Amino acid sequence: MTKKNKQVRARSTPPTLAPGDLRRSLDDAHPFRWKNHADWLQLGIVVGVALALRLAFYFLNKAFNPTFYFPVMDSLYHHEWALDLVAGGTPGTDAFFRGPMYPYFLAALYKVSGSSIAFAVLVHHFLGALTAGFVYLTARELFSRRVSLVAGLMVALYWVLVYMEGDLLVETLFIFFNSMSLWLLTAGIKRRHLVMLATGGLALGLATITRPSVMVFFPAIPLAIWLASQRSTSARPPAGGADGAPAASGRGVIGDRTRRAAFGWLTQSIVVAIAVALPIMPVMIRNYRVAHAIVPVGASGGVNFYIGNNPVSDGSTAIVPGTRADWWGGYEDAIGIAEKDLGRKLKLSEVSDYYFQRGFDYIKSHPSEATALMAKKFQMFWGAGERANDKYIYFFWHLAKMKYLPLPGFWLIAPLAILGAVLLWRRRSELVMFYLFVALYSVGVIVFFVNARFRLPIVPVLCLFAAYGAVYLWRAFREKQFGFVKALVIVAAAAALVNSDYLYQKQMRAYSDAFSNYTLGNAYLKMGDKGTALAHYTRADEINRDFPTPAYGLIQREVDYNLGTLLWEEGMCTRAVSVLERVGGTDEFTLHALDCLGDCYLKRNDVANATRVYERLMSISPSDQRGVAGLARCAALTGDYAKAESMLKQIVNPTGSVYPPAYIALADVQRALGKIDDAIASYTNIARLLGYERQANLALVELYQQKGDVKSALKALDRAALYSPPNDPTIQGLFASLRARQ
Repeated sequence: MTKKNKQVRARSTPPTLAPGDLRRSLDDAHPFRWKNHADWLQLGIVVGVALALRLAFYFLNKAFNPTFYFPVMDSLYHHEWALDLVAGGTPGTDAFFRGPMYPYFLAALYKVSGSSIAFAVLVHHFLGALTAGFVYLTARELFSRRVSLVAGLMVALYWVLVYMEGDLLVETLFIFFNSMSLWLLTAGIKRRHLVMLATGGLALGLATITRPSVMVFFPAIPLAIWLASQRSTSARPPAGGADGAPAASGRGVIGDRTRRAAFGWLTQSIVVAIAVALPIMPVMIRNYRVAHAIVPVGASGGVNFYIGNNPVSDGSTAIVPGTRADWWGGYEDAIGIAEKDLGRKLKLSEVSDYYFQRGFDYIKSHPSEATALMAKKFQMFWGAGERANDKYIYFFWHLAKMKYLPLPGFWLIAPLAILGAVLLWRRRSELVMFYLFVALYSVGVIVFFVNARFRLPIVPVLCLFAAYGAVYLWRAFREKQFGFVKALVIVAAAAALVNSDYLYQKQMRAYSDAFSNYTLGNAYLKMGDKGTALAHYTRADEINRDFPTPAYGLIQREVDYNLGTLLWEEGMCTRAVSVLERVGGTDEFTLHALDCLGDCYLKRNDVANATRVYERLMSISPSDQRGVAGLARCAALTGDYAKAESMLKQIVNPTGSVYPPAYIALADVQRALGKIDDAIASYTNIARLLGYERQANLALVELYQQKGDVKSALKALDRAALYSPPNDPTIQGLFASLRARQ
């Protein structure tokens, strides 16, 4: 090999780094330079990759997910609140139940887009892309360019962030504000820059009125500022003055630095505190004015605390025991339980206090069970599985054709973050804000209840640690350092711990699929596609029968109601009967289900069961026209037409509002009694009712034929044809028959 070739090879081979040098190379932070093209290129890569992935998901989600335009649960609550604000807003008479920032933000988007959900979701995705940029900028304040790029790309590609941005949920806006705040606070503390600190505090205040749970993080900020000031004073004083004076004079320098550092710490902390308070104070004042109670942001804390701390809590399901599973039903029932127990009307702040007390009472009276539940929630929080409480994440991610796209999730980020946190422990005083954010925020979730949305805010911070761990692992492997083995052991142990809950997720799949088919059925029903809705409700019922789970009880009644009534509408009474018999309760859903069930029994000539069903309906609502009409039909089926006619005439008023099935039953009874003219008069009135035109006119055709009035029969048939499909064979056959007689 020539000397020149040896020199080229030497230049192309990276130098071997000592273990200490490797870490120092990763710690070598170069803050983002706003006039540097290379820095802008890296930031553009991070934001560009994030935006490209999000736009792909946006169009696929909109195309293949029927729930895109039909929000459910929390998304529906935010949607309705925003629509109310756009319409002028309903004056509040109580404290906010939840942080108001997101609904007002959503209302602003609706205002400029004509209440377009698609536009709102698109803005969500742009905020998500910017969040990845904020994480990259934060990492640039702390680590090398390579670590920063990896951190930004981890957030850009983290699939659960992308998924959550597709719903009308607070997390997107909250994480956006929170990531912005962490970047500005990090840079402000490092530079002692009051404007950056104030802006970071303002962003944190906006995050707080979006999701108040971030208040647990507040104490970490003055601590981070204080530790930064201590590091600045720990620099060794000069050995002597310019004239070689003894080092004793250095003690005065140290004292001056300490006093300046203390004053600087206090000033910076006050600036941040004032900035944080600016968005919170108007919300707090508004709550006090309407509720006469001190509620900083929202009054949902007590309810959420009790959800996660009660004898039947599973640590994840977001329902107060004994309440309905839908959002408004659960909200109203939770308030009702508290008011009934205390015997008076309550403000939301009092409802919150009531449930806080119930949760604490449970913990005090059942310490071992409460401890076990807390341990379970800790395991769920740090487990890789994504637990949802609105829509089941994996099902709808796959529905949007994203199943086979290999993207990082908690299963990968968390183990790498644990490695990074271990490697960076030597810099804990500098990174205390990030360690404490993960610790405090996770505790703030675990003491309530755990799901994927509530865990998501720590992910951008975990990505900072994970990026450091990933780059260290790769570099140590390339350098063939022993540190690689130690790091690999840490990652493997962390991965085993984090991913140990996949067996639970597999067990939950049956319920998840059943619930998801129920959600799809609801969406298709709102779209008017009853056939597809029927198929999904049927599938949900089949899954539950094959893989029954206690949690399915939360939705079973609604599935049974929707499935049973759709089967009844399609004339599938044999299948409808078994489903409708399961619908319990005493509300309007029950009454309609009983009416459909009774009708099915009558169509099967099962008078005994039809009578039983309609008598039950009457016991719930004694004056209900459906019950009277049903029992009258039962009497008619046994041949007691006089009794049936008498009962039906009590509820049929031709000159006022009328229950159409009762009117049809009366006309049928009149026809059976031979009162043809009365039946013609009844069907003529029925033909004026929307939706009954074809049925009534066809009945009139038969009645006129019985009278031998072919001309009137043809006129009735002409009217029936207007409400029938083109070339309807029934209509065509009747026309042929009547014309032949004519």
